[in-house]
Amino acid sequence: MATQPDQITTGEDHGGLVRRLIARWRDDPGATYRSWFLWDERLKNFRSIRRGIGQVVGEIERGTFGVAYRGSSLETVVHSVAEQRQIFKGADHAFLWKPKLRIPDIYENPENQRAFGHLLDACSCCDTAEEIIGHIHTIDRLKIKGLGPAVANLLYFLHPTLVPPFNTAIVKGYNALTGAKVKLGSWEHFLAMRSGVLDLNDRHRDLLSNDLGAIGGLLFDIGFDRYPAPPLDVSGEALASWGQRLETAREEARTLSKAALREGENERTHTEIQAWLRDLGRKLIN
Repeated sequence: MATQPDQITTGEDHGGLVRRLIARWRDDPGATYRSWFLWDERLKNFRSIRRGIGQVVGEIERGTFGVAYRGSSLETVVHSVAEQRQIFKGADHAFLWKPKLRIPDIYENPENQRAFGHLLDACSCCDTAEEIIGHIHTIDRLKIKGLGPAVANLLYFLHPTLVPPFNTAIVKGYNALTGAKVKLGSWEHFLAMRSGVLDLNDRHRDLLSNDLGAIGGLLFDIGFDRYPAPPLDVSGEALASWGQRLETAREEARTLSKAALREGENERTHTEIQAWLRDLGRKLIN
């Protein structure tokens, strides 16, 4: 009897199991691939976020940005990212001013603020991964307190084929899938993860995308415990256990309640309305 596509058999390597996982994940209407990556409004967010980043850069260059996060142009941009709650919920936490810790130190320190603005401006204008990495090394050498790889979420919207999204769940998913030990808060670790993410994406490009949001969504769903990462040891008991957990995830996707689907639709509608209001506000101003 021929092996069925959904049967987990010994002898498959880790890469084969990853492909099974990706295929299963792509078919789940509640997973980030369908609920966020294939969502038309996601592409519109690129335009508004890029415009917002340009406004942040311009205000920093003119010295009119101010000394607070609340009410700033940066808050508007980061909110546009965070409202894509399918994957970026909580993305604004890293940018909120924490006065007791004095982080991130880009509001009341003019030099750090200008360095942050230069990073965004330089990455907006460059075209290659080497240039982006060079600018990241430059900001990293300054050791600005509290300004870490969370900034990569802004860079992703500038260069989605070169910079992957970044948050706690994505790091957790990457570590689970690869056995790596990437740590949060380190640009060096982010760049190492980026290299590994690109390798993974190249190996499974036919199931993913040039846009690193797709693999970012996969890692997010793994890190969020929606899908189990295949065992690095593909023998015996570990493989059988993974197969059972993957089947459980599949059944949960099949029986996804109408209420859960409606909740996801409500979140997408909320984001669409926010985008419309932003665009309307810009037209009124202009």
